Amino acid sequence: MNLPLVVDIAIGIIFIYLILSLLASEIQELLTTVFQWRAEHLRQSIQTLLEGGGKTNRYRETDRLSEEVGKLTERLYSHPLINTLNQEAKGKLATFNRDIFNKVINFIYRVASWIYQGLNRLFGRKATPLTNPFSKQPSAPSYIPAEAFASTIVETFQMSEVGKLVSLSRLEKFQQRQTAEVLKQIRYLSDPESRRLATERLRQSTREWNRAREDFSNSITPLSATIDRMENTFGAYFAYCSEFIQEPENVKNFFVHELKFIKDKYYSTTEKPAVLAALKPSLNELVELVREKPRLYQELENAVRDKDSPAYQKFAQIIESLPDLPEPVQRSLNALTSRIKTTKNNVEEEVQDLQAEIERWFDNSMARAKGVYRRNARGIAIAIGFLVAITTNADTLFMVDHLSKNSTLRETVNEYAKTQAERQPSPDALKNNVRDALNDLSLPLGWSENIQQQQIPPEKATMVAIPRTNRSIPNPMPYLRRAFGWFISGVAISMGSAFWYDLLKKVINVKNTGDQSSSDVQVQRSRDRRTLEIQDFRND
Repeated sequence: MNLPLVVDIAIGIIFIYLILSLLASEIQELLTTVFQWRAEHLRQSIQTLLEGGGKTNRYRETDRLSEEVGKLTERLYSHPLINTLNQEAKGKLATFNRDIFNKVINFIYRVASWIYQGLNRLFGRKATPLTNPFSKQPSAPSYIPAEAFASTIVETFQMSEVGKLVSLSRLEKFQQRQTAEVLKQIRYLSDPESRRLATERLRQSTREWNRAREDFSNSITPLSATIDRMENTFGAYFAYCSEFIQEPENVKNFFVHELKFIKDKYYSTTEKPAVLAALKPSLNELVELVREKPRLYQELENAVRDKDSPAYQKFAQIIESLPDLPEPVQRSLNALTSRIKTTKNNVEEEVQDLQAEIERWFDNSMARAKGVYRRNARGIAIAIGFLVAITTNADTLFMVDHLSKNSTLRETVNEYAKTQAERQPSPDALKNNVRDALNDLSLPLGWSENIQQQQIPPEKATMVAIPRTNRSIPNPMPYLRRAFGWFISGVAISMGSAFWYDLLKKVINVKNTGDQSSSDVQVQRSRDRRTLEIQDFRND
């Protein structure tokens, strides 16, 4: 067998593999769309991410953990940032088709669950039913950006609002400490009128402090600006008492000195950063509080005394809407917060840093999940490849033999493959011509009687006697040979249309190069022969 013949056979085999790979890819894409394999894998990957490897060998703990994480996953998927990523057709026909597909898929899941449970009982394992992850939500996004996932986590657990509530509670205690210390000094005033003026002015300052706290709770001013407003209010109270309090000089000087000491104790340049740090909860504290709702309610009662006020109702509604925080998610969030080294003046800024860490955490997990999906898709591609090979009777050994003997078919397939490879820029563009190729070319595929007789000629379908018995069976070797040819075709088909398309173009380029080089040699030989003839003529 010379080299050009081998190249022609290779082009024919590669082209057949390309056609079958395109069919297999269409089947896989259809199954992927109908069964939402990408969306389901993404959902399972997110649930695995949230579980954080916290599963144990004890069934009860594992079931409880899976149930908690499953509820949290449902909550995240219902969030607008993720729910709006799911783009569905809204027409009546699309809705009808989707309903039909959902019923079919639910039926398939029930049958698969019944078989799966039966096998588990047979091997003495726990019979866990299989459930359709999208039974409640008919469809789900197959891709979620890291920003959307991180924002959903932060907003679902209301990190900023919980931090604001804790700071508001601590501001209330901070204000009470200042008021108590000032009242203690007012008692040392000897003049009743001075005590009345100082007390009345303190009440006015308290109202100013309350307005500053209310603006902070309504997100009008940040925590640092609220502390500045409280400092200014205290400074105004200090100036008022220094000017209008009428006391003996020694008593007034002592009172003013103590007021200045209290002011510097909380608002001096060196003390104010410490006060801000004490009023602002850390991210680890926020994670702990999100998990413990009773502590949050206690913080709310400390921050807002009037239970009928809008502020109390707002924060109470936030606490009530918080989902349960599973323990592995808490551990993961604590680990992420430990990576944040810098501290900010506001909880919102630190929550933004936590969101950035969640994005990186999600990206790293999805990179691993993408590798798992590719391996699973590869396994499915191999299964589909075997199915296509058997369905189309694509016996590689028979195809090679047929192409080597049938020169007309070989040349036709080669010419058609060369034309398609030159016209179509990609395998996707070649999909439209697959049906034409199957109709125009008499490829050695299919289950026609002629193909089967060529695969297994009657003279090879002989009976073989079973040793030590009087029985005989058909010779298994032709059938084993055909099965081996199916196996080769199935593996080849699973490699994908892009692989075979690139290989086809390379082999065609090699053939064209070889043809050009051989023609160049012929031209050179012709030139040499003509030169010799001229020289002989001159010599004569």
